[in-house]
Amino acid sequence: MNHPSVKYGVMGGFASIIITLILWFINPDYLLNYVGTIIGFIVLIYFMYMAGKEARELSDGYIDFGEIFKYLFIAFVVMTLISTIFNYILFNFIDTSLLERQKELAIKAAEKMATMLGGEDALDEITDKIEEQDFSYTIGKAIQGWVFGMILGAIIAAIQGAIMKRKDPNFNEFA
Repeated sequence: MNHPSVKYGVMGGFASIIITLILWFINPDYLLNYVGTIIGFIVLIYFMYMAGKEARELSDGYIDFGEIFKYLFIAFVVMTLISTIFNYILFNFIDTSLLERQKELAIKAAEKMATMLGGEDALDEITDKIEEQDFSYTIGKAIQGWVFGMILGAIIAAIQGAIMKRKDPNFNEFA
């Protein structure tokens, strides 16, 4: 596992699993709200950064945007694939009550929003729609979420790549 993208992608994926389990043991709601999202995002950024940093070091400290983007994006893909597989197992086999809890949190969020906007009629309508919604976490939904997540991964990799790239001052494109 010498490739920085694979190495840090696997490490990040397993770090994500450990953090998910810790949050689940502390309070399962943390997995379903912004706490888990923020922590997961920090882990993602960190391990992508480490992959890019090592890739740049392997290139004698100089790497162009396209090359570092590949390293960062591959790390993202590996990390999120591991995390998605684990989340599928968690939601469907380890703790199936998380799906129902997710629905309850969505209803609470709708209630909070409706009270802020002052519409009791809107609350009933939103609550009914949430109740009708399918919160199951199938393989298809997991894959679809992972694939759509690639857009976010590409954006993060592009931002990090733009920050981390470093041109070789001895390289002259016109020579």
